Amino acid sequence: MKKAITVWFWVKILVPILLVLIGLLFFFLVVINLLAGGGSDDSQVCYPSNNDTSAGAGIGGDWKDSHSKTHKAMQAAADKFKNELHMSGDNIAAALAIGLRESQFNPKAENPSGQVKGIWQWGAGGVNGNRYKDTQDNVDSQVNLAIKELKSSHAATLTHMYNADLTHSLEAWDVHFEGVAASDPQRKSTQTLATAQKVKQVFKLDFSGSLTDLTGGDANTAQGGATLNPNNCPPATGTSSRLPIKGQYNITGGYPNYQGAGGSPHYGVDFQTVGAKESGDASNVYAVADGKVYAKASDATGGNNVIIKNNDGNYTYYGHAPSQESIVVNKGDTVHKGQHISHQGQTGLATGVHVHFGVNKKKPAFAPQSDGLVSGGDYLSKVPRKAVPEKGQTVPAGPFSTDQDKDKK
Repeated sequence: MKKAITVWFWVKILVPILLVLIGLLFFFLVVINLLAGGGSDDSQVCYPSNNDTSAGAGIGGDWKDSHSKTHKAMQAAADKFKNELHMSGDNIAAALAIGLRESQFNPKAENPSGQVKGIWQWGAGGVNGNRYKDTQDNVDSQVNLAIKELKSSHAATLTHMYNADLTHSLEAWDVHFEGVAASDPQRKSTQTLATAQKVKQVFKLDFSGSLTDLTGGDANTAQGGATLNPNNCPPATGTSSRLPIKGQYNITGGYPNYQGAGGSPHYGVDFQTVGAKESGDASNVYAVADGKVYAKASDATGGNNVIIKNNDGNYTYYGHAPSQESIVVNKGDTVHKGQHISHQGQTGLATGVHVHFGVNKKKPAFAPQSDGLVSGGDYLSKVPRKAVPEKGQTVPAGPFSTDQDKDKK
């Protein structure tokens, strides 16, 4: 009899109570997870490489509704960009579309790791450095921060937006403000372009701009501007913000001529670390962007040299290494921005220890007047303005320091 009562007690009373408690626990776990995840906050998502959408699909939300807070915030940003920077409609549409992609244009958006935040997900400390600083979590303060950076530390963004269409405006903002390579899948290029086209239509951004061509080469490319949680995603591919040397240095030869306008054909930029010999850390040469070693060779002009095909599609050349062994990477190796790849030297046609740096946007060809060659002073955003008197030219100058944030005029 006692055993029957015990079984009845478990079946009729304890089991239902346990089932109710388990159900309540599950419910609370779901609620807590939603609260911690911030609802639909896009900044918490790690975008995989296949997350791009088909042509024509854009980013959703209430931003098309003229009565919504998001629409009003975007309109305020558009007006400021137009009035204060004289950006074109395409430039502005790109900036607004990327703001939608990064945060749904939410000034309170924050990466769960706490390392990026705001509309355009600035670095807020940690591995990204603190670009956000004391900026307030509101639209006006953050648009002001963007304008301040576009006028100073990230002026390369406007340089590349100069006369740019919508596609190239998106690329300029992503590469030089957000800090990702043009080929990086986190750009969600198809979806963002579709969004930008709609933004242009909704906000009536069909007008030309009057941006000054800011090409001077001293503006930093973005550091830590991506929304991705660095704990969940692989690092973004490299950009062209780094220099091939570190420390105190001089530019001893320029583009397109060795000693400026009256010199012999050169079509590269010579970087010479102060006091560098042919070995030791002072002579180290560093990759300026992520990429893969395309060739490692030697010839009578460039001496021992290495060519890297960067992830942005450009080819970069580092010449005059002391020996093949002093080039510490090999053909096919994957390299990262800032990685030690070679040493400064004076093999080939060279009169002193240095590295000859060249850039070709079309093919691995670096002889004078090769199709696709561009000035390293234009390509490298941290070359001081004193050495880049005008677009397409770099002249001998210095000394400079790779630690300086901007020109000391």
